[in-house]
Amino acid sequence: MKCCPCDSRNPNGQLAHTVQEILTTSGPDRWWQSSKGVNPVTLQLDLNNLFQLDNLVLSFKGPRPSSLVIERTLDNGQTWQPALYLAKNCEEAFPGVQTTTPLSLEQIYCHTLHPYENPYQEETIEFSPLRQYTFAPASNSQKIEDKSGFTGLRVTLTELGDVPHLPGRSLSKFFALKEMRVMGTCMCHGHADRCLPEEYSNLNSNIIQVNPVCDCKHNTAGINCERCADFYNDLPWRSAEEENTHTCKRNVTSMSLNIYTVSQIISQSFCLPQSEL
Repeated sequence: MKCCPCDSRNPNGQLAHTVQEILTTSGPDRWWQSSKGVNPVTLQLDLNNLFQLDNLVLSFKGPRPSSLVIERTLDNGQTWQPALYLAKNCEEAFPGVQTTTPLSLEQIYCHTLHPYENPYQEETIEFSPLRQYTFAPASNSQKIEDKSGFTGLRVTLTELGDVPHLPGRSLSKFFALKEMRVMGTCMCHGHADRCLPEEYSNLNSNIIQVNPVCDCKHNTAGINCERCADFYNDLPWRSAEEENTHTCKRNVTSMSLNIYTVSQIISQSFCLPQSEL
């Protein structure tokens, strides 16, 4: 009930309020809260590995923001690409961003947030990278390949939400988030149907940690099955599609050359000059 400055540079300090405080294991009565009257505010999740995002759920404590933007990175934060804009008034919050459903994978749009039914009501916002491209003329595998991969997420809360006006009292404005739930799987480019199991597990936690390493098939290799396995480079690597797995094929030329070299070595070993025998 009594607010104090937050400083998480020392996670064990009395003023620390780390990301663990907004996880479900911390209970429903705890949440992250920004400084009063400050916007924009950025929340960033770094994963340091490539994953496939299925769904992002933001559960706000009290009124949701009036506008925000969700971004993703594929290179561990070196560059960021907007994935979705959301606003109560898209034209005003993000001028120049289209407000109609995308008809191609190159388009990004702004989704109009529904009006508040109750200013005191806690709000939830869900984001699915594939749902917004329902009408884009592309295969599901291409949509996953182009839009679902991420090594990190960034949510920028750009405008504070409205609060009720009470006679003789001015309520504070701030962002407050109860939970940020990220659901997905390892990114395997269609060359695996499961992630390798974790080497360890926390039995005291109800949070499932996804291993970034794929159980690769189709003669592929790498953490994300992003290359052909050794000696299977007869065709260039490609991500799998619905009608074609693009299985990497054994390098027949290299195999024949190795056999010839071994045979040549054996024949030469039996043809030494008599003076050397």
